[in-house]
Amino acid sequence: MMVDATPILPEDKLVAFEGCLTFREYCELQEERNRLLRMRYAETRLEPSLQLKLNTYEEPLNILAVVTDEDPDTIAVLPIIARMVDASPRMQLHVLSESRDLTPLVSLLPGVDALSVVEEWVLPQFLIFDDEWELQAQWGPRPMQAEGNLSEWLSRYPEYEMLADDETPAGQARYAALTTALTYEMRVWYNSSLATACQREFCDVLVALLQSEESDEAQFV
Repeated sequence: MMVDATPILPEDKLVAFEGCLTFREYCELQEERNRLLRMRYAETRLEPSLQLKLNTYEEPLNILAVVTDEDPDTIAVLPIIARMVDASPRMQLHVLSESRDLTPLVSLLPGVDALSVVEEWVLPQFLIFDDEWELQAQWGPRPMQAEGNLSEWLSRYPEYEMLADDETPAGQARYAALTTALTYEMRVWYNSSLATACQREFCDVLVALLQSEESDEAQFV
């Protein structure tokens, strides 16, 4: 069997990216989660210094969020990143759910087994591409500061992660109830301090990209 060695052109990657949903389109398909996602977006307030960095960011970036629809981290983090991207005239965000066709990843990450790699990731993951569609960075699923909150919550409900694989009606009902509880508890965390931590950590990734590019350019001066 011959392997197709045809190179994937930047135009193909653009088409793949544009085939994914915008944040608003994604929200509209989320039924009961639509309200929560929009509420989280409206609740997000950007730090003035970060807003300035985003507004004056020099390089164009294309950011793809690969998410799990029902995951509390998606509802907590995705609206924050969407709010940050909206503050920059040189960035755009699209969203790809792992429950949908993952073909866009085949084009955006040539040579990668999209299905396998998504199964290995802890979602959401944010893939940051430059204007030539080269992957520059990847961030997710949550800010480091959130790990302590999540660990403490899981210690109170140690059955939660095991219930994810419980296919009995009782197990599914309990898992759904705990997922809802975690979603609303995360909302409290992020509205307290984690939204700022998330903004700063993601912005640090973006600033590091600029510094790296400046360093590369200096080598050729």
